[in-house]
Amino acid sequence: MIGTTEMIVIGIVAIVLLFGAAKVPQLAKSFGQAMGEFKKAKREAELDLKKFEESVGEEEAIPKTKAKPKAKTADLNIREVAAYLGIDTEGKTDEELEAEVKAKVESSSK
Repeated sequence: MIGTTEMIVIGIVAIVLLFGAAKVPQLAKSFGQAMGEFKKAKREAELDLKKFEESVGEEEAIPKTKAKPKAKTADLNIREVAAYLGIDTEGKTDEELEAEVKAKVESSSK
């Protein structure tokens, strides 16, 4: 069987025969420049993706509830949790909201 090293040697010999010994350095330089451009474009794309993820993360703050919560912190928390989960809080009691939150959490964990 032909190994990896032999395949590389055969490839180099084929390139020299196809393009000539004078063109090989130019081909290597062009290949190196192309790889550099590729790596630069990859880095820029990764930075753009990271900036996009950060901007999306900032926009995903807990949404404000439409209903006015009572002054108790327990009431405020259940309404915030329900609003975060996408449950409509308007006109519902805290017990109803708590039941809906539990149902949604149980259904998502299955």
